[in-house]
Amino acid sequence: MRVGELGRFGAAGLVATAADVALFYLLVLTGVPALVANPVSMALRLLLAFWLTRSWVFRDREVREARVELPLFLLVAVSNIVVVELVLVVAQFGAGGELAPVPATAVKVCAVGVTFFARYLVSRRWVFKAD
Repeated sequence: MRVGELGRFGAAGLVATAADVALFYLLVLTGVPALVANPVSMALRLLLAFWLTRSWVFRDREVREARVELPLFLLVAVSNIVVVELVLVVAQFGAGGELAPVPATAVKVCAVGVTFFARYLVSRRWVFKAD
């Protein structure tokens, strides 16, 4: 595991996650249910994360064509969305109903943080691997 690469992955993830969380919080604050707001905000995160990861994090590799990397990236990302959605469902079930904006956002941030290293390893070894 390369420290510089992991640091860039973390920084790119923070930028993408900040955009995701900000949009998620605004949507929930305006009355959009958390289970609807999450996929919408994560779509923004996906686009931003793919661009940053491809052009900055793994910039020292000879990249494959985006038509090869993007579907793999989306598969990993959709898996992550499913995990975060499941965590939100469990949290809402445990709370007995829809979570308020701040607790819903906190649960989302924790779920995203837990999946960080798995996403890095899969991205490095499978999605953005050098040919």
